[in-house]
Amino acid sequence: MKFPQLNVFWNLSLKYLWRYKRRYLFLFLALGFGFGVLTVISSLKDGMKENLYISAQSHYAGDIIALGIEPDIAIDYYMTKTEQDAILNTASVISLNPLSISVRTALHGRNNGSIYFNGNVAPTRDIIGLDWENEQFYLDKLSFTEKPVLFEHNSILLSRPIAEELGIRQGDNLILEVLTITGQKNTGDFVVNGIVDDSDIFGYYKVYVSRLTLNPLIGLSDDDCSFIGFYLKNRSMVETKRKILHDSLQGKVQALPLVYDRNSYSELKSNSTSGISVLLVTLPVLLSEIDQLMGAIDLASYILFAMLLAIIMVSAAVTCRLILHERTRETGTMRAIGFHEADLRYVLMLEMVTMALFSMTAGFILGLLINQFFSFMSFSWFPGFEIFMQNGRLAARYLPGTIVVNITVTGIMLALAIGGQIYRNSRSPLPEMLYGGTI
Repeated sequence: MKFPQLNVFWNLSLKYLWRYKRRYLFLFLALGFGFGVLTVISSLKDGMKENLYISAQSHYAGDIIALGIEPDIAIDYYMTKTEQDAILNTASVISLNPLSISVRTALHGRNNGSIYFNGNVAPTRDIIGLDWENEQFYLDKLSFTEKPVLFEHNSILLSRPIAEELGIRQGDNLILEVLTITGQKNTGDFVVNGIVDDSDIFGYYKVYVSRLTLNPLIGLSDDDCSFIGFYLKNRSMVETKRKILHDSLQGKVQALPLVYDRNSYSELKSNSTSGISVLLVTLPVLLSEIDQLMGAIDLASYILFAMLLAIIMVSAAVTCRLILHERTRETGTMRAIGFHEADLRYVLMLEMVTMALFSMTAGFILGLLINQFFSFMSFSWFPGFEIFMQNGRLAARYLPGTIVVNITVTGIMLALAIGGQIYRNSRSPLPEMLYGGTI
């Protein structure tokens, strides 16, 4: 006979799938549940990675950060307008095309500042001086327990842990003590303009003030800063553009060699020579320790993937064997009326593929429901876990590439489980098939 049309195969597969629906039920449930769990694990992992990146991007002010290193002063980072102009002009010449640029002055570490209020004191971990108007895009992304009203030169934004420890509310006056470039202490009076609901490791004990107000307090001129951050549209090009920017800065500033992990960064920073040097870093460099944690999460997820796929493979093999055994006479009859071996294999595989598509669709919907349930759960009891969450909740990301990988891997495991059995069934001797003998 001639090779049947695709619609004939499709109709036959749907017919047999419906006829043997009870036999397929176990495999449908096992495959659907397994694919649902795969969806939950992969989507939550992608969501955690994205939230970690966004938190770090906000904290470090960009995807590529140009740090000013000056070992002869007391603060960590410092550059003058000369270095700033060289960096910004070079970025323009090489068409870096950032979405936005942040110029900030920052003090990092608990010994660099303190907050005094009503006779009580709390140390700060990060004091960020930024330009209120130029970084409105960043301020709009912050979550506030008390939202700022009007930004002035003496306005200050506090993280929630500091405000709660000292009992500070919006509108209160406080004293900010900072470390100067000469290692001395200086103070300034500020009015609390807002309280940031940020208690992860990046926002804990952080304060925001105007850069033009912070600079004089620590002994810098208005044009000085600590670093320049570039937000890029295409993250996949971050490392490439960092390399181009680094090469283009040669001869214009004292550019330090590129580093690729936190240890190399710390070593280079501590061994930098006298004078202002510029060090270009990316978030993976600054987050290399956390990347190791994400690597451990990846490993755990791969182990779970393997276990689930093994369950799917065994379930598919057992179910397929039972169904094909029951249908020995039926497939023998199909062979007797003119179906070729290849025709039988095509019908049986299309039947299994149709069932798998229905099952994976149901599993994906199950994954959506499970993720929705997780989104209502609070993980505030887990110290430091906030960096992986969005607004205090787990947020899943359904990346097309990840979904395709899940479907492909599941399909391969299913094919390995049933392909051999279908092939052997289609090639059994016709008399044995009509007799209903074992496969």
